[in-house]
Amino acid sequence: MKYTLALAFLFLGLLVNAQPMTVTVDGEVSFDGANFTISEAGEDFAATLESESSVFVSVNSDDNWDKKNNPNQKWKIEVVKEDLVWNDIVQLEIVRTGQGYGDKNNQISGGSSYQVVNNTSTFFFSGRGLVTDIPVQLRLSGLSVTLGAQDFETNVLLTIYDN
Repeated sequence: MKYTLALAFLFLGLLVNAQPMTVTVDGEVSFDGANFTISEAGEDFAATLESESSVFVSVNSDDNWDKKNNPNQKWKIEVVKEDLVWNDIVQLEIVRTGQGYGDKNNQISGGSSYQVVNNTSTFFFSGRGLVTDIPVQLRLSGLSVTLGAQDFETNVLLTIYDN
C-alpha cells in the first residue's frame, strides 16, 4: 500500500507540471546610427528616436502535446526594464508593429501603441496559440542637448504567462 501511494504521488506530479511556453526574441536594438540635426544655434534636436530595426518576438512551446492538442492556449506578455546605466529623464518606449505568423486561429491584441517601459513589470500584449516573428520596435524620448554626451544601457525583459 505504501509503494502504491508513493507511485500515485509521482504519477500525479508528472501530470500537473507547468506548461513549458517560451518567448524568444531575435534581433538587436540599436540607436547607434542616429543622426541629430540642429539647424540653428541654441535649438534643441528632436526629442524622440526610433530604433534602427525591429526585433522579432516568438511564442513557442517545447511540449509536443501542447503543440498538437492545445493550439488555442491563451497567454500574455509583460515587459520590464533593468537599468545598468540610465538617466530617468530619458524614457524607453515599446510597441508591437505587426501580428507575426501562426495558424488562422491565432489572435494577438494590445501593444499596438507606444507605451513606456518602466522598472516595474507591466502588461505589453496578449494572444492565443503559437506565433512567430511578432515585430517589436523601441523608441527613446526625452532626449536633449542639455543631457550632454552619455551612454545609456538597460536590459528589457519580456515574460510570458498563461492566461
